[in-house]
Amino acid sequence: MPIQRIVIAILAWAMFFPALILGQENNTLFGNISYISSSHVYAKFQNTSAIEIGDTLSVLVDGKWARSLLVVQKSTTSCVTIKLIGKPIFVGSQVQYQPIQMTETINIVDGIPTNIDTIAPNAAILMDTFQQENNLKSKKQSTSGRITLSTNASLNPGSEENYQRIRAAFSLTTKHIHATPVSFSTYVTYRHRFGIDQVETQFNDDFKVLNLSLQYAPSDKYSICLGRKINTYVTNIGSIDGLQGELELGKNIIGAFIGTRPDFADFTFNPKLPQLGIYIARNHSKKNSATYTTIAIAEQQNDFKTDRRFIYFQHSNALINNVNFFLSSEFDLFKNVHGEQSQKPIFTSLYTSIRIRARKNLSFSGSYDNRRNIIYYESYQNYIDQLLAQETRQGFRVQMTYSPIRKISFNASTFYRFQGSYSNPTKNYIAYLNFNQILRRSTSVSINYNLLQSYYFEGTILGGRINDNFFKGKLNSELNYRKINYTFYNGATQLTQNIYGCNISYKIAKLTSILLSYELTNEPTKAWHRYFVTLTQRIKN
Repeated sequence: MPIQRIVIAILAWAMFFPALILGQENNTLFGNISYISSSHVYAKFQNTSAIEIGDTLSVLVDGKWARSLLVVQKSTTSCVTIKLIGKPIFVGSQVQYQPIQMTETINIVDGIPTNIDTIAPNAAILMDTFQQENNLKSKKQSTSGRITLSTNASLNPGSEENYQRIRAAFSLTTKHIHATPVSFSTYVTYRHRFGIDQVETQFNDDFKVLNLSLQYAPSDKYSICLGRKINTYVTNIGSIDGLQGELELGKNIIGAFIGTRPDFADFTFNPKLPQLGIYIARNHSKKNSATYTTIAIAEQQNDFKTDRRFIYFQHSNALINNVNFFLSSEFDLFKNVHGEQSQKPIFTSLYTSIRIRARKNLSFSGSYDNRRNIIYYESYQNYIDQLLAQETRQGFRVQMTYSPIRKISFNASTFYRFQGSYSNPTKNYIAYLNFNQILRRSTSVSINYNLLQSYYFEGTILGGRINDNFFKGKLNSELNYRKINYTFYNGATQLTQNIYGCNISYKIAKLTSILLSYELTNEPTKAWHRYFVTLTQRIKN
């Protein structure tokens, strides 16, 4: 029997005959983001016994569930996680755990994972970094990792815009090799796309070494790392090829790095892109509040000429009960336009957010984002005028989460974005309603509505989703639908789409899982299909 028929048969049985297995327990857990520090996101649940370190959590982002957080520590009621997506996550946002998760964290755009080539690598890098920088007291050797094989495609009958993409990834971390202070980690990927927008590519365009490092940590107080690695205290720097060192002095952490940046074209080693920097982090936390401050200064060069020099500042605190505050900013200290250099500080970016928990079931959050283009004056010589001419981008976001009763939650948010000379800001209004334990304890139903307005279009998205899991969480199934209506002011053109999707994930064995996803998009004059398949094998000890 073709695999398509098997998938459809399993999904139909799972979704429309739940009475056959009403005795299965509920393994879908819902919680909320309780706190966001400089490097971690904290999620609160009623109970975390079903969650394991290394699992991913889904966050409600723009009215959709996106696998966004990687669990690195947990207690009986909360999880310490690392953020995996570029979009902002706010305190109070709803979070969901499902036993069967994809290895990579994927942004869901129109119901289909779209960024497996850029987001998933960060998950392994940051997880590895967290594990290395929080050395276990036990020096016994431990090994963990994963192998992932995946493919996704878009098929439009009668069109030349079809494509298929394959991806393979391998990660491995061995700590305390032979009971020594030495640890090793690596993460490599290979991905290739067939079909549209393809030109002749080299091997290094598809093969990426995201992490390859050795760490020497004779105690919890200091460590040295050699190789390619992202530093969690200065993640805005990106990957560092070279030497990194860190020393803990009471509540202060002092660190430094020297090396090079990966090549900005193909991410290979490039000795002509040196960089160095130093950072100081301080933990001001008290018994009932967590407060952290980090300041760093770095210089990045191209052919040993200053490319960028800047200061980075970050602060987070919870000094007031039920109030969390976060702020980060950057100041460039170097400018070189057409041979004229300047050391005058230039404000580059500011991001701040606040979350207020008014009641146990009611919370509010808001954020402000102000950013200029980051300019590398040697690397971007041919584009400096264009980048300088682009205006500052600003954004405001306000969000409310309310749960009137235990099985129902409501989330509403609005986002305004301003840029330059455009008189009308981009506006985004989102409402989301979730019902838990419908029909069965493990069944959830959600409805969402999205209104978008900008200077060139206006549109709405109305969607719904039903999700359930069976066999003690081994099989998870989902049906979803979205209705899209966009009107473009230039020529008053109309875009109408009906999108139908289904997902099935199955835990084949304790460390092996598979995910199958399919989506059909219908427009008045055409239709196309998309699918995604990923097979994951975890490695443990």
